[in-house]
Amino acid sequence: MKYPLPPLELLNHLFELSETSPSGLIWKNPRSNSVKKGSVAGRINCYGYYHVGIRTDKDRNYKTHRIIYYMKTGEDPQNFCIDHISNRDDNFNIRKATSSQNGGNARKTKRKTTSKYKGVSRKKNRKKWLARLMVNRKPVYHEYFLTEEEAALAYNKKALEYYGEFALLNVIE
Repeated sequence: MKYPLPPLELLNHLFELSETSPSGLIWKNPRSNSVKKGSVAGRINCYGYYHVGIRTDKDRNYKTHRIIYYMKTGEDPQNFCIDHISNRDDNFNIRKATSSQNGGNARKTKRKTTSKYKGVSRKKNRKKWLARLMVNRKPVYHEYFLTEEEAALAYNKKALEYYGEFALLNVIE
């Protein structure tokens, strides 16, 4: 569960949107003497996302891309995810998404796998390639193909069907 964001009036008082800032935010009215007006708001967490601490009735850290979405649209994303359309470093190319839609836009894992394509794996015992798609942590598509490329194309077709504009498609080489 995500924390509700502080009131929009407070966020607009504290921060200014800045596409030149790595976090997307700069301090307009910092609450601490150790922070300078105009400096970058936030720091990177262990997952590579910028977050900023805000003191209200409780001291909490908030991801800057959630604050930016709220400041740009006036809509608190509440329990929705904020999806980085292109890459996580671009906090202005974002959209609201469900957890499942956000997963559809996830890159292929960096761990060593049998295929260079997302959603595709080699099954040695069958001498075939498996195209598999998961939605909400449940398999919705599971089919075997003779070539890796055929499996990747089949994955793309099903990903578009389930995720639509949120689908991250394989680029067939």
